[in-house]
Amino acid sequence: MKFTFESLQDENLMGVSAYFMGFGDMNSQEDAAIVEGKLLSAFGQPEYTSENYENSFNYIIRATADNGESVVLTVYGMGVVHIGAEQQNAFAQKAAIALIDYVNAFSPSDYSRIVYYLDYALQIDIQVKNGKATISQAPISEDKANELFDKFYK
Repeated sequence: MKFTFESLQDENLMGVSAYFMGFGDMNSQEDAAIVEGKLLSAFGQPEYTSENYENSFNYIIRATADNGESVVLTVYGMGVVHIGAEQQNAFAQKAAIALIDYVNAFSPSDYSRIVYYLDYALQIDIQVKNGKATISQAPISEDKANELFDKFYK
């Protein structure tokens, strides 16, 4: 079964999806950064981005099979990259696996950004350049962590 993929810019679809599966083998922050770069290459900017490491981006992707059947998947960053689906069935699994293969065929776009991992009071600098990910971490002050907590969760 062949699939086509379309990025949807509809924030109303973000809430209909629940965790379904991981985005392939992801053993490090660098792996997640490379996948995010590949998603940028495949689909452009995500529907949603945040400086919150545990909720850093969200793509909404419609996967349509050659028979016309479709499913809406979300691809989101929570430290690593996950796939969510409203319908969690065999068709959605085939679509999600095809999506992983589709995205992994792209070279990662160059990008850099800063996210904050409040569980450990860390600033994480992410950079992907020429297909290589570089991650650096630095502690943040308690005041900065509290400020960000208020920004992210209130």
